[in-house]
Amino acid sequence: MAASSSSSGNHKKLVVAVIGYTGGVGSCLLKAMNKIGLEPYALVRSSTMKVGSNNNNNSNNIHDEKEVPTNYDELAESLLQQRDGIPVIADVTASASIQKHYQGWLTKGISVVAANKGIFAGPETNYQALLQAAEIGKCRLLHETTVGAGLPILGTLQGLKASSHEIHTVEGILSGTLAFVLGQVANGKSSLSQAVKEAKALGYTEPDPRDDLNGMDVARKAVILARLAGMNGVELDKMAIESLVPEPLKDCNVEEFMDKLSEHDAAMAEKVAGVEAAGGRLHYAAKVNVKDNKVEVGLLSCEASHPFNNAGPDNMIAITTDFYTRPLVVQGAGAGGDVTATGVLANILECANQPA
Repeated sequence: MAASSSSSGNHKKLVVAVIGYTGGVGSCLLKAMNKIGLEPYALVRSSTMKVGSNNNNNSNNIHDEKEVPTNYDELAESLLQQRDGIPVIADVTASASIQKHYQGWLTKGISVVAANKGIFAGPETNYQALLQAAEIGKCRLLHETTVGAGLPILGTLQGLKASSHEIHTVEGILSGTLAFVLGQVANGKSSLSQAVKEAKALGYTEPDPRDDLNGMDVARKAVILARLAGMNGVELDKMAIESLVPEPLKDCNVEEFMDKLSEHDAAMAEKVAGVEAAGGRLHYAAKVNVKDNKVEVGLLSCEASHPFNNAGPDNMIAITTDFYTRPLVVQGAGAGGDVTATGVLANILECANQPA
């Protein structure tokens, strides 16, 4: 059941459990794993799981295994019994309850690959506890896809720090929805309300567009970026987060919000026109200023030469360091099942190289 990893420098095999395999990202992950010949050892969902036999017979098919009630302690023990393998749990759910098991798994030496940003953007004490658990277990904790889906953002940031770069700023367009809306209102092409209606009709927004417009998803990603850039004491509830949801429309139902948003078009148009009159462009972005120990999330006025002006609907990160005084840019699709799944798979393969 455990599959070899061609990227490993030893003869150990990756023994991978996928939690959330029936979801959108999970199904894409299984396809990607199959494409490179990496067979999962266990398939887990909220109520049941299929776990491979302990006989290491690679001819077995995990899909033929009997379903049993999901038990995360039993799953961990079964992974650890594969003595010639490197145990990995890939969590591609949005479940906070599953993340409560991360620390225990890591302490036992089971690497964790996560696509859910929750715990990584939560209280810093919980995040630090995970890092310490990974050190104790001498295993890997990887969550590249929590910022920018499959884009190599977190790995790039960590690589720069590890190779002696001093990180100055990390700026990011981290919401395709907000990038679309701001792109539509640029140059007066569309009003805010019309841009939001169009985004909703195209399926770019959450069922309640305020869940995008309030900037909280961008803020969570900003917390993760700040921590990986080396900042301490960054907490979501202490950050300055600019919401694009007008105050009078915060608590009404979705229909009323959509109907009355047009009453606030003029205010947004005025902001856009003011920035563009000075030759700039308005974007919704996160800005992590490591040197000033400051994290901001909201509307960012960018001069004409700023890389964000070429982002289009993509996610984009611009990293400035002591050596990259002209920002290093990572750009591409920041959402989608396939790109997220391949980002998760890349992290799984990294687990073949365990800490000493």
